[in-house]
Parts: sequence; C-alpha cells; structure tokens
Amino acid sequence: MNGEQNTEQVFQIGSIRAKQLDLFAPLLLLAVVDAMKRGEPVTAIGIVKEGIACGALAGYIESGCFHVASLYVTPDYRRAGGAGQMLSKLEQILQKMDGIWAMDMSFTNLDPDNASMIPFLEHYGFALTDDTGYNIYTFTLEQLAGDELFEKEASRSLKIVPFAKVADDILHMTQKHAFEKGAPVPEGTLTGQEIEKELSHVVIKDGEVVAFAVFDRSCCGVLSLCSLWSEESNPIILFSLLKTVITRAKELYPPKTPIALQVINDRSLRLIEAIVSDAKKVSYTYEKALVKHD
Repeated sequence: MNGEQNTEQVFQIGSIRAKQLDLFAPLLLLAVVDAMKRGEPVTAIGIVKEGIACGALAGYIESGCFHVASLYVTPDYRRAGGAGQMLSKLEQILQKMDGIWAMDMSFTNLDPDNASMIPFLEHYGFALTDDTGYNIYTFTLEQLAGDELFEKEASRSLKIVPFAKVADDILHMTQKHAFEKGAPVPEGTLTGQEIEKELSHVVIKDGEVVAFAVFDRSCCGVLSLCSLWSEESNPIILFSLLKTVITRAKELYPPKTPIALQVINDRSLRLIEAIVSDAKKVSYTYEKALVKHD
C-alpha cells in the first residue's frame, strides 16, 4: 500500500462481519477470506466512504501477538489516512484484550503496493525486528555461482528428473512422504498448476525419490524456489540437484531473470550464502509493542 499523508478523509470504520464479507473480499488476501468463511478466529476491520468499501485490515492472534496478515486501501482512497485509522482502531481493540503484548506485520517490497510500507509503519510506531537472516532474498540468474561451486560428482545411482517427466501419483506420494519427514512443502501441491514443472526437479535413488527442488511464482509473481528438500544429509545429493536446476534455469530464462528464495532455517541460509553472495533481502517484519492502560 502507499504511504499516508496528513489530508485525512472521514471514513466509516468498523469490524467486518460475515454478512459484509462479500463487500470487502476483493480487498483482502484470498487466504484471509477463506479463513473467515471457515469461521476461523480472524479479526477484520474495514473502512467505507459513501457506501464504497475503501480498505480492509485483517489478522490473527498467535503467541500473544496480533499478526496483520492483510492491509489494503484502494488506489482512489490512498494517502487519506484510512490505513492509519484502521491500525488505530485495531490497537484500541487489542488494548482491551488480555494476553496480547504486540502487533506485527510481515511484507515484501517486491509488491508495488508496499513501496511506502516501511515509512508508513515507522510513522505509526512500528520498528523492524531482527530476523537473524531468515527472510526472503532475491537474486538474478547471472548472480548465481558458476560450476566451480559444484565440484562433487553425483553418484551413478542418482537420477535427476524434471517434474514434467514424473507421474502425478509419484509426486503425490513424494509430497506425503516429505511432509511426514518435516519438509517445507509448498502451499499447493507438487502437481499444482502453479508449479514450474520444467524447472522443478526430483532426485531418484534406487527407485525412490530422496530430494526435490520446487519452483513456482508464489513471491509476488517472481520465479521462486519455494521448497528444497533432501531426505539424506549427503551433500552430493543436494549439490547435484542444485547444479541441475541452475543449469536448466539458465537454459529456460534470460540472465536478468529474478529468483526469490525463502530462508527458513540455518541450512537454507547457508545455501543462499554459498550459491549467491550478494542476494538482496526483500521481506521484512515490523512490530509494535502494546502499552496497556489501566
């Protein structure tokens, strides 16, 4: 969303109830709308002017913190104070609730709507949290390390195959097995239409899938390495997979093609440090402590 200016307009503001959801649904993330339709505990606030839904905010409480999952104001009503009014209304609601100590919001600056998000949140008292390197990073194909990184030779028992050449039932079983082993499985399925099937690959060893790299465009439409998993700790498997994927990506896409990678643990952090030294951090979490009034 764009930044706020001092020329505030008068909006009607209030909680979004089930009967009003259709009116505000276009202003909320689809995942939030689905959660509200399922009756999950989502707090949602909307603003209206002259009968037009102008903006919406929604989120949920977890571990004593309210996470803002969706915040949007329509272009015609931006820079008029609406987003700030919704945040202030939310804070008033949270002040009256026990056990809530903060609110936060995570976002990427890849989305043009978030171009002014950082100064906006800082204006309303939010501060950047320390993500200890766990974040979303972007880089281009031409920034990736060359073949010198991949000196190890793969075992002859390994077979690396694109998803496009793997039967759907095998991918279904692979996802089930990987999920049981704690793999970071994409939000959809390994057979979903959003998967880049020519670039996503599995590693087959002794007839079994033991690793995969999955690409989609889940991060603001940018080509995204959304899941990387290896059942074995053997580095030859992972590096062989990465070498194949990087080689294939350079065949399919121009050198300037941006790629996003979410760093969620020490292993993926080491990975991005190894394959590209100057990746750019593009996601942020800002937090605001709630001061309770007696």
